[in-house]
Amino acid sequence: MEWKALSVGPLQTNGFVIWEQSDAVVIDPGAEPDRFERFLAEHVLDLHAILLTHGHGDHIGGVKELREAFPDAKVMCHREEAEFLTDPSINLSIFLPEPFVAGQPDRFLEHGEMLSFGRLQLEVRHVPGHTPGHIVFYHKAGGVLFAGDTVFAGGIGRCDLPKGNGPLLVSKVQSEILSLPDETTILPGHGPQTTLKTERQFNPYLQPDFDPGLLNG
Repeated sequence: MEWKALSVGPLQTNGFVIWEQSDAVVIDPGAEPDRFERFLAEHVLDLHAILLTHGHGDHIGGVKELREAFPDAKVMCHREEAEFLTDPSINLSIFLPEPFVAGQPDRFLEHGEMLSFGRLQLEVRHVPGHTPGHIVFYHKAGGVLFAGDTVFAGGIGRCDLPKGNGPLLVSKVQSEILSLPDETTILPGHGPQTTLKTERQFNPYLQPDFDPGLLNG
């Protein structure tokens, strides 16, 4: 498995092109869809799917144009994110000069599901809290987690936005992410990559004595 991070848009959202041989998927094309299109064309990749960790505007801003350029690529997310893709007031793009939608997803993903695109395989894990239907994608063979807005280098995703739940996010990160091997590479939705070992040791939100109740306020 190979991957390329593209930091796009005003919030420098990390979108990813992931491929094995010619089989590829894109995760979270938040803006600048032309950059994803060029990369796919330059590397002669066959785009099978557009995978979304969640439906905030900074992660879905390029979906509409990308699915128009690649009509055979299926847009996939958790069912609890569907309304984010079709309502600017929920995906928060209503606060931008030009609110937008991504359209209805083609397929809903479930916790524990194994996705196969040719030789490329990804495991879906449901990690709600930042949003109700937030999911992450784990490539076991490569030891890589595409974490969206769950865990960052030294932090976790915001939980003060509508539909956020801080204690739930911490709980699910502990059960679904901290259960992975220490050597797992974490590729977050914003900022630099890190490792699970580093975050387990130094991330203040992931320490055993951290009180998730502090996130309610």
